[in-house]
Amino acid sequence: MAIERDALVQILLRYRMRLTACAAVIARDVHAADDIYQQVVLAALQAADSFRDRRHVLAWALRAARHRAIDLAHRRRLVPLPDEILDQMEADWGDAEVSWSDRAEALHKCLGRVAGPAREVLRLRYSEGLTAAMIAGRLRRTTDAVYQMLSRTHRALRRCVEMEMGRLDQPAGGGVS
Repeated sequence: MAIERDALVQILLRYRMRLTACAAVIARDVHAADDIYQQVVLAALQAADSFRDRRHVLAWALRAARHRAIDLAHRRRLVPLPDEILDQMEADWGDAEVSWSDRAEALHKCLGRVAGPAREVLRLRYSEGLTAAMIAGRLRRTTDAVYQMLSRTHRALRRCVEMEMGRLDQPAGGGVS
């Protein structure tokens, strides 16, 4: 029995980061990887009647992204990774269970819930690369206070990601502080 088009789109959206990463590793260009992802989605929609289940869609999409990225690499005169490495990467990425891309998507959602001062501390630490002492000076706080805020925020983000991943029985709701 074939997958419905809406379900197919949902599957492709869920694995967007994984498919784009596959193409980016091979093509060595994140912008081209986004284009390749879009091409794969269009091709999948045209072949929608041929997919049996989620794993089949993911395996097909990974292979399609791989071939398109290799073609692009050849056109750009890049030497793609050896087939053995690409086969291993495809096998790892093809595992439809929870993966780093699922966690990254959950983390992205949770980061959107970080409020006020915690958001600013995260921005200064990870976007600007400042040390805790530098952040403390900028925010007129003690270094210990910055470390405590980072620690609390990391714990809250971990709990939020776990809830988003369905590992806790509680609903995700609420903000992260």
